[in-house]
Amino acid sequence: SSNPLAGKIATFTGDSICAGGEEGGYAGIIRTDYGMTVENLGVYDGTVVEWQDKFCISESIADMRSDADFVILEGGGNDADWGPQYIPVGTLTSGYNDTLDTTTFAGAFEYMLKSAINKFSSAKIGYIFVHKCVANFDAPNGAYHSMAIAALEKWGIPYCDLNVMVPPLGYISDLSSTYTRGDGIHPNELGYRTFYVPKIVAFMQSMLT
Repeated sequence: SSNPLAGKIATFTGDSICAGGEEGGYAGIIRTDYGMTVENLGVYDGTVVEWQDKFCISESIADMRSDADFVILEGGGNDADWGPQYIPVGTLTSGYNDTLDTTTFAGAFEYMLKSAINKFSSAKIGYIFVHKCVANFDAPNGAYHSMAIAALEKWGIPYCDLNVMVPPLGYISDLSSTYTRGDGIHPNELGYRTFYVPKIVAFMQSMLT
């Protein structure tokens, strides 16, 4: 009763922050510490939009295990890092059955959410925002962050916004050297355990109530 996640199945997809290092990122730590069965499809340099030869996060929904109790999505930072010159922000569609322009961030993000909803009728679906480390993806002014919020709220998908719940690890040198792999972007194990895992676990537990 003290660990409602024990024995549950979770499938994660996202970019390198999801994939993690040797400890398997936040997904790997949650698997070990909370007794979950975890699948982690996160890949370094992944983008929500299908872009060049990068891992396409929005297309990976089809590969996620269908028996999951939790479906946790992440990504967008790399799209924002490429910027609107290469991956335009785009606009949300007005309805729920419109044709989606998946060459834009908005269209691909909507496609990702809609695909998850269609595939997982009974699982708890949620989205994770990463800490501040990419200007276009940082709240309050990052256009990709704002678009992701709008899409999540349109499609009724809850989210854990670490971009506003975690100190700006990407911009404060002492925090970066202590909690990331020195680049301000990729958390080390201490960074995951301090800033990611407790909040993600609380978020996942909240979806059960």
